[in-house]
Amino acid sequence: MFDAYFNKNYPEAVKFLTNAIKKNKLANSYVCIGNASEDILLLAINLAKILNCTQNNEIYSTPCEQCLNCRWLEKQEHPKAFIKIQPDLTSKKGQVKIETIRGLLEDIRISQEYFRIIFFENAAMTSLTPECCNLLLKVVEETPSKTLFILSCKSKGEILKTILSRSQTIYLNKKYDEFFKPSTINDEKLLVPTSENMKDYLLSLAFNNYKSMKNTKEYCFFYKKLQKSFLKSSSFMQPKIVIEDLLLELNSR
Repeated sequence: MFDAYFNKNYPEAVKFLTNAIKKNKLANSYVCIGNASEDILLLAINLAKILNCTQNNEIYSTPCEQCLNCRWLEKQEHPKAFIKIQPDLTSKKGQVKIETIRGLLEDIRISQEYFRIIFFENAAMTSLTPECCNLLLKVVEETPSKTLFILSCKSKGEILKTILSRSQTIYLNKKYDEFFKPSTINDEKLLVPTSENMKDYLLSLAFNNYKSMKNTKEYCFFYKKLQKSFLKSSSFMQPKIVIEDLLLELNSR
């Protein structure tokens, strides 16, 4: 369904979105966290193609790349299916204009045949004024049908918590995505890290990545973060939060 580049470099994100599409359970809003902002943009365009391709043999399958919608989206020129919101580079603070958000709200109230992707190039609080955040929060809560928000950000802490709580989070981390594939230790498959197996899960990550990172500063950095994660899990922090924090710390390197 998604481009081979994303299947190779971001398999967890692709799996997550593919399952949501197939089960017809796409969220109204996704926060995509990662340093590769261009990849987040391309993923959003790929998703827009999947949802708007007119030549799919079945609903929401691999985009044909040849129909008018696919070609428009490839060039980022589709007038309705892909709307990119960018900070105003002429302003001193480089923030999104409140008029841009108001215009967006008026536009998406009009029903149309396309599945609209609203892409925020930088959804950090530094690029959105409080007034913009309040308007955005309102529309995220009451998103019209066939409309999906994708908000790009480098860190979870940079985005407004109320928007974050109403969105699903996707981590795009090419370098470390493989660390969170199903791991094994003592020939036992650890499908999902839990409070009971967290120590073994973290040990398996350390073991599975030792050969490829042996005798490098990168492995020392990685191992220290695993130790920190173990201490968090020992203090009864939820496994999901431990893994999210680990991803963010690895992503910051």
